[in-house]
Amino acid sequence: MSSLNPVAQGLRAYKQFLDEFGLQWDDFSAVDKYLRPTYHYKTHLQDLINAGAIKHSTASSRMHTVVGFYRFLMESERLGFRPQNAPWVDRTVGLEYRDSKGFKQVKAVTTTDVSIKVPKRDYAWDRRINDGGRLLPLSRHEQKAMVKALKQLGNRDYELMHYAALLTGARIQTVLTLRWGDFATPPSQINQWPFKLQCGPGTGIDTKDDVPNVYLSVQRDLYEWLHIYAISDRARSRREKSSLKQDPLNYLFLSSRGGPHYESKDDRNALRDSTEPLKRSSSAGQNLRSFITDYVLPEIRKTIPDFHYQFHDLRATFGVNWVDAVMENQDTRQRYLWTRDQLRRLMWHKNPTTTDRYIEYRQHIQHLEKAEAHWNRNLLDLIRSA
Repeated sequence: MSSLNPVAQGLRAYKQFLDEFGLQWDDFSAVDKYLRPTYHYKTHLQDLINAGAIKHSTASSRMHTVVGFYRFLMESERLGFRPQNAPWVDRTVGLEYRDSKGFKQVKAVTTTDVSIKVPKRDYAWDRRINDGGRLLPLSRHEQKAMVKALKQLGNRDYELMHYAALLTGARIQTVLTLRWGDFATPPSQINQWPFKLQCGPGTGIDTKDDVPNVYLSVQRDLYEWLHIYAISDRARSRREKSSLKQDPLNYLFLSSRGGPHYESKDDRNALRDSTEPLKRSSSAGQNLRSFITDYVLPEIRKTIPDFHYQFHDLRATFGVNWVDAVMENQDTRQRYLWTRDQLRRLMWHKNPTTTDRYIEYRQHIQHLEKAEAHWNRNLLDLIRSA
């Protein structure tokens, strides 16, 4: 369900283009391929990129949607669309990658001559970690400023969402699909800490790429905060406004109107199989992101001008904080391997090389700072003295 929205947006953009230029979506009669709708659209998207109107990634996604649209029409026996001339030319390329064990593999991928490539450039002084996106761990000073801002704003819901990500490394879809029943038990009745909460398909708690049988490690302090919130009048009243009421499977975090901040895949699938009408779109954390943009960032910028963060950065912050704590004054090979294995499990990394980026982050930053301090120092001193 969640994949339909970008497809619909891509097809809408294509329809707007066809209307603007007076083209018919099924007219491939032109002998000159550049006069056919698909080639014409690629040129149009490239012009938008060059003008700075859209990003390469947006243009690539839109073109990919259009190719998928025509490919579906041509491969469907019922629709049987047969264009007079080819909408594009297919070609097969081999993409090299490393599997989870570190071995090189080659995957055959079909691409087209109307596809738009997304250039990948690495910034030489990049301080971010590649973990399902380019994540920037917050410094101690920035973390302190963020916590102070959250407390001053006084919204306990969003404050706890931040703490859950910062203290567990959970992604936004996991934090916002937590169920209140998992935190209904008083902390005094929990037998072992940290509390292990199963996530993934079948649990109602989303994971990236539907990773199954993984556990979120919840420390006692965080569990106590979430328990107090779960049984509070504020949370209870919000549940009463929702369809599940006080069912333990109801979400821990709900909006003031009783709606979910992020609808889990299990719930969307259940709705699709029921007789209830489907909504045009589902909640995916928009309220949380708006709260960060409209309230948290302006508050933090009172003390740290130009500061910026995204919620996903809290995941990277958790990883670096954890490594700092367990590796302090214990820089040994045995300790490194233990830290790597434990952090990989905590953050649900499929590839251990992703975990390595967290363990080596501080050393990476030290090298960058040293390089920045000494970069071409001799040459610059020579220029100034000349």
